[in-house]
Amino acid sequence: MEKKLSRRQFIKSMAAGAAGVTAFGLVDGLGLKASAEAEAIYTPGTYTASAKGLQSDVTVTMTFDETSIIDAVVDVSGETQGIGAAIGDQVVEQLLKGQTAEIDGVTGASMTSTAVRTAARECIDQAKGIVNEAVEAAAASGPLHSWEVKPDPIPDSEIVETVDTEILIIGGGYAGCATAARAAELGAQVILVEKSDTLHGNGVGGTGAVASKALDAFDLKLDKVDSQKRWVKTCGGRCRESLVAKFHNSSEEAMNWMIDIAAASGAQALISENHSNDPVHKEDRTYHMFVGGSVAEEYGLAVFAPHLFRLFAEEHGAQFIYNSPAEQLVQDETGAVTGAICKTEAGYVKYNASKGVVLATGDISFNEEMMEYFAPIGNKVLAKLNGALGDTGDGINMACWAGAAVQDGPWPTMMHPQAASYWHGPFLFVTPEGKRYMNEATWVQGKCIGLVTQAKSPYSFSIFDSKYPEYVLQSLPHGGGMFWDNFRFIGSTFEESVETTVNTIEQGVENDPKNYFKADTLEELAEKIGVPKDALLATVEHYNELCDKGEDTDFYKDQVFLTPVREGPFYATRVGAGLLAVVGGLHIDDNNQVCNANDEVIPGLFAVGNVSGDMYAVDYPINFMGNSHGRCLVGGYSVGTYLAGV
Repeated sequence: MEKKLSRRQFIKSMAAGAAGVTAFGLVDGLGLKASAEAEAIYTPGTYTASAKGLQSDVTVTMTFDETSIIDAVVDVSGETQGIGAAIGDQVVEQLLKGQTAEIDGVTGASMTSTAVRTAARECIDQAKGIVNEAVEAAAASGPLHSWEVKPDPIPDSEIVETVDTEILIIGGGYAGCATAARAAELGAQVILVEKSDTLHGNGVGGTGAVASKALDAFDLKLDKVDSQKRWVKTCGGRCRESLVAKFHNSSEEAMNWMIDIAAASGAQALISENHSNDPVHKEDRTYHMFVGGSVAEEYGLAVFAPHLFRLFAEEHGAQFIYNSPAEQLVQDETGAVTGAICKTEAGYVKYNASKGVVLATGDISFNEEMMEYFAPIGNKVLAKLNGALGDTGDGINMACWAGAAVQDGPWPTMMHPQAASYWHGPFLFVTPEGKRYMNEATWVQGKCIGLVTQAKSPYSFSIFDSKYPEYVLQSLPHGGGMFWDNFRFIGSTFEESVETTVNTIEQGVENDPKNYFKADTLEELAEKIGVPKDALLATVEHYNELCDKGEDTDFYKDQVFLTPVREGPFYATRVGAGLLAVVGGLHIDDNNQVCNANDEVIPGLFAVGNVSGDMYAVDYPINFMGNSHGRCLVGGYSVGTYLAGV
């Protein structure tokens, strides 16, 4: 749909509307030039130009009088619905208000915004009688990516406040807050700026560590040799092995530090027992969950760690500042990063950081352009389960503008099949067309990848019969793992897990009819889930034959997991692939210092958490349970220690 906002409508909507657009100044090139009197700079008329967006050509039509842009129409109808296709009114408003093509753009639709800028520049040049061959070439071949186009520096005249500190941390998630806590504890002057009005986190806050006081209580020892080998293998040998080794070497110290801080709040670290026992997809018991205490009670598990570390950091003098998105890094004449500029309601605030700037801005889940370029498979899921909607690649952009490199793509994704029903097991999976497509007795990441690559659908259905409690109990000693087993702690039993599963399924049938189904016959079940009856019946008949034969010649699922679908009532759960995070990012050294394409560090710039790269590649190694949060903890602890000078 074409979005149009006239200059007259825009001016009328402004609180100070009577002055008109020329009160902002005259267009000088592509920016603004203060002037008390208008002078003719355009040939009046209407001009049109197009540039390649993410999925389509973006067309901008602008109307000029002799001194100003008086109307604009932006056609983004071919861009991604709900994202790029939804920004028309916003960018038109920016074009008319600013009287320039150099609009800020819209977060999450960077490539569409860039195309608008490119086409608007061409319209302005046409109105000024300029033939811009470079712009025409860019429009034909597509604009550069947002991280490749460094914006003009924010001028000193727009800075309303300058603040000096030692360490500036950008981003209030797990990694950023851990960095703040450690650096402040060691006596450094710390400021953390967060773009939103709150801290953010994901999941149940479980954190992986090689060893800890909590693991010692059960005499659990991780085989580091085996763990590192399986990590590197899962990453296709393309991860930085030294970073993985540093994680294995450092996580015990970092986790014990966190356990002590948590204990002071009344929280206890418990060890998860719901690991996979499959010899190929084996998961280690490394997953620490914190329960109890004042912080968990007030804030919940998802943001327990960020708030735990915030409170600890504030006790040691750190400042947390909200609603302050960082827009640009500040560099000196040598290229070293010396601070950053944040946008606030009052205007731009410049932070000078004498010891370093730490990017902790999260991943790229909600940046359309970056997802398509770096992790396109992540856009094929049923839902994005990342609760941090501000994860739009801000740190990637700012670092690249400062000369940083990123790790090779495609970037690995962390996926769980919980975008529809919570529970899944090793039972028969069928597509919406009723076709079986994979070995279902695999790990959570494999189930999601299988969905989007083999089933070519963001969801499928798990089909099983009334004997499922017996079959689940039979399967757990040989398989299990996240969401096949249930979140439970050491000391619990398989039988207790099955009881939880039964409650989940039966309550789901009653309360969540979109994702849980129950029927007396397979024909009725097919109708309820919207799968062709004949196709489902044929698939189930063939699958039962394989179960009777004891050999899965279609996909070679282990015999212990070949359980027939014969005895009603029959069940189905909708299995949906969900994206938790993209775990690729900036090129870093072993101290988490950001590097350029020549492996040279950019002085003063560090990255922690999901904005950092090189520790993963190809796929996410869930064999080490909770390692993404573990990376946040270890990175924050290590960088905080390093920058504090200890």
